[in-house]
Amino acid sequence: MKEFLISAKVTISVYTKVEAETLEEAIEIAVDRIPMSIIPDGVDNENENWMVDEIDGIPFDLHEV
Repeated sequence: MKEFLISAKVTISVYTKVEAETLEEAIEIAVDRIPMSIIPDGVDNENENWMVDEIDGIPFDLHEV
């Protein structure tokens, strides 16, 4: 039997906490933040990173790697 490595995309929800005067300023700050590590290392926090909240969907756009 053959073995295949299949890749897919999954939607996740993320959040970050931003201190700003306006929503527009908060978005400008948030857009430069990086996602948290896939393996939590205890260093990532919601004030500096995008935190994974929930995996929302089913895999899509499946293809062989």
